[in-house]
Amino acid sequence: MNANITTLLSATILTLSGLTQAQEKKDTVKQLKEVNITSTAPTITMQGGTMVVNVAKTTTAAGSTAWEVLQKAPGVVVDNTDNLMLNGKSVTVYIDGRPSRLTGEDLKNLLNSTPGGNIDKLELMSNPSTKYDAQGAAIINIKMIKSKDLGTNGTATISGGFGRYARTTEGFTLNNRSKAVNIYGGYDFLHTNQFTKTKSERRFKDGYKLEDNDYNKENRNTHNVRAGADFDINKTTSAGVLLKGSFSNRGRNGENKTGLPDSTFLQYAGGDQSIVNPSVNVYFKTGSEKRKNEFTFNADYFSYNKDWNDIFTAQYYNAGKQAIGDQTNIRNNADSRIHVYSASADYVQPFKFARLEAGIKTTFTETDNDMIWENKFGDNWQNDAGKTNHFIYKENINAAYIGLNKTIKKYTFNAVLRGEHTHATGNSLTIDQRFTRDYFQLFPSASISYMKDAKNQFSLSYRRSINRFGFEIVNPFITYKSAYTYQQGNPNIKPVLNQSIEATWAHNYSIFTTLAYSRSTDNLSVVFRQDPQTKILVMSYDNQAAFNVVYANLVVSKPLTKKIRTTWTVMGLYLNINTNLDGVKYQKENITTIISTQNVFTLPAGFTAELNGSFQSPFAMGYASLRSMGFVDLGLRKNIMKGNGSLKLALNDVFNTKQYRFDVKYAAIDNSSRMEMDTRVVNLTFNYKFGNKNVKQNKTRKNAIEAEAGRTNTTTF
Repeated sequence: MNANITTLLSATILTLSGLTQAQEKKDTVKQLKEVNITSTAPTITMQGGTMVVNVAKTTTAAGSTAWEVLQKAPGVVVDNTDNLMLNGKSVTVYIDGRPSRLTGEDLKNLLNSTPGGNIDKLELMSNPSTKYDAQGAAIINIKMIKSKDLGTNGTATISGGFGRYARTTEGFTLNNRSKAVNIYGGYDFLHTNQFTKTKSERRFKDGYKLEDNDYNKENRNTHNVRAGADFDINKTTSAGVLLKGSFSNRGRNGENKTGLPDSTFLQYAGGDQSIVNPSVNVYFKTGSEKRKNEFTFNADYFSYNKDWNDIFTAQYYNAGKQAIGDQTNIRNNADSRIHVYSASADYVQPFKFARLEAGIKTTFTETDNDMIWENKFGDNWQNDAGKTNHFIYKENINAAYIGLNKTIKKYTFNAVLRGEHTHATGNSLTIDQRFTRDYFQLFPSASISYMKDAKNQFSLSYRRSINRFGFEIVNPFITYKSAYTYQQGNPNIKPVLNQSIEATWAHNYSIFTTLAYSRSTDNLSVVFRQDPQTKILVMSYDNQAAFNVVYANLVVSKPLTKKIRTTWTVMGLYLNINTNLDGVKYQKENITTIISTQNVFTLPAGFTAELNGSFQSPFAMGYASLRSMGFVDLGLRKNIMKGNGSLKLALNDVFNTKQYRFDVKYAAIDNSSRMEMDTRVVNLTFNYKFGNKNVKQNKTRKNAIEAEAGRTNTTTF
């Protein structure tokens, strides 16, 4: 680690020493509101009902992972099982307009393997149209940086930094664009060392107390490759293919210490994990200039293959630190295979009375999860029938939608009706247990927008959606976490149905307000059950009867002076939970406030500085409650080498306050947890652009997410 720090500091000194000789082009941004030139650009804008976070304009994203960037977006909250929420709603994550296909820990692994510096924008859609998949109440689309320059060009990036441990990112992109053909590709290598320290205390009604301290360190090496080609066959017809692959290896070492009234349990864990994640997209688009129609076809293949093994060595000790009984040894060897095949066709046809939009889509998903657990007796390993598990989950979704869009003077109306048929089967080969789900649902959406004048725009929208859950939720078998903590799926989980209505107002290109209400039936929640004799806590899942959320959002962005721009986001959330668990009535109300700010300062000598921060008050997550938390980030940027290069120095979570603290209190459960992670990190990033800078916009080609963002009148700061 010392060598890494020395290398980073040396590079910093050498690089900064040359700044005085570097030539810089003054960075100016032309505001959409007017022609006046200002020195800073907003990091947050609004396009229709979509909030856009311009990540590429920020300094603090440099050297971070996509997961770390996503957690800082306005209104985004991560629960205690690594699931994302936007404005209190469940989220489906898209990457470049295509569904990521992953949730929970697997989604976290994917985004932790993606450099945050490669992200162009985050598009936050809290109430999208049902022309998209009905899965998820909200959508977050991660748009990666892609060159639009003609000729041959590219970028090279190198980043180094450390928190408690060192991390590096290296990569390049290449692009060759002519008037008819665009060939592009890139490669990234990401090395991270991260830790998670969790301290929990469980209290029992008889006065018994269990203290659990867990420390886990992970080192991860990830290679990301991508290659694609777009072809403009003629003025109205185009086609393309994109191949991507992510190859990640992770090693981990952990220590778990559980304090009991009369003894101490000490466990050491080690293991390796390998992830191979290839994907392919092929598209074809055509239309008629005369009829102004458009037909688009997409075919996708996605694979996520994960192999891992862990070994746990444990021993009990008395108060005198003498061993009690024999040492125990447990290990697991597991592999998980996810394959997704998808095809969709969309058609747009303007008529005199309205614009027609229609489409069909089919998606087939197969998940094969095989986990083998063994206990060591003497020199022999024997199968643990209580934990070994082979589970296969298959799901087929067939969907179709039809919608109309009409603009009458200052009003724009949109209505879409989507139908989805779901057929899913689960098969636990280990215990010969099967289940089948077969159902059809309709998902309507509607919106109306009104442009009163150039400075005032209003919109109102409604959407019905669904949350279906994969093998990690419905698998009935138990997963070992530690001697006193297990995890178990629930095959009886029902899909969650969501309904939401949202109203927005944009004023003078600088103030944006949102007021919304959503209701979920059979809402999914993490539940906890414990055995009073063994003291084992089992984390599982169950449906709640009703979950209601009311939220209001205010975004203000404006230049304070010619050299200072500030953006503030203030959100208020009211959550109401009313349900029963194991025959016990549970009701909770919670008001949460989330405040975030981004401030950009133009300094002398061509430097730009950033001061960003966020605060979140206590937040209810089903049966668990997240205590208040916040963070402050600092950034400094300098353009060098005649504007072809840039240096970014970022210090994230300056005061190390972005720590998660959870409380679970209901029935016989009384548990408090504190999770500390490697969030205070400093990074230095160098980026260099080379090749042709002849910026000539190629033919506009939008994906479905981009089309939705611009469906209503575009509003930016």
